[in-house]
Amino acid sequence: MTERPKVVVFDLDGTLWSPEMYELWGGGGAPFRHDGKHQQHVLDRSNTKVKLLGESRAVLQLLHLDPNWKSSTIVAISSTCDEPAWARECLQLFALDDDRKVPFADVFRGYEHIYSDLKSNHFKKLLKEVQSVDPTIRNDFSDFIFFDNQTNNIKDVSKLGVTCVYCPEGMQPGVWEQGLVQWKKQHQSR
Repeated sequence: MTERPKVVVFDLDGTLWSPEMYELWGGGGAPFRHDGKHQQHVLDRSNTKVKLLGESRAVLQLLHLDPNWKSSTIVAISSTCDEPAWARECLQLFALDDDRKVPFADVFRGYEHIYSDLKSNHFKKLLKEVQSVDPTIRNDFSDFIFFDNQTNNIKDVSKLGVTCVYCPEGMQPGVWEQGLVQWKKQHQSR
């Protein structure tokens, strides 16, 4: 039995950052740029800040930089963001390090499902992708954990067998740890 999830999946808007991309319509949006004053913000063309929520950066740092996580865990995105190109631009601008040498996009290594569809469909496609890399990942989704701020997505994805962590305020302090406790509890009962 594994001690930790093999696949960690995050929503974007409202989970890793705020505001949601559609809230930038009407004059904002791309192109985005670094906020010279704050590492956890990027600015859109009207100077609206897109801010990382809570421990988003710290959790992604852990997953990407800690050898125990990096060697055994796939990190992915499942987002129904209304502006996928904007989200991808933000993923290139937000960085794990203060020198901005490691963009968030590097953490996800292409496991990015950012399009309008049921999130359960995202997960079915993601399962095939990750099993091609790690055939030990089980078909019952028990190796997955998912963080999202919307109950409809949590309900949809949990039906597959994924451990889903509802985080209405995003990745606030404690959400990551609570999610791991929840995953271990559900994983042991299988």
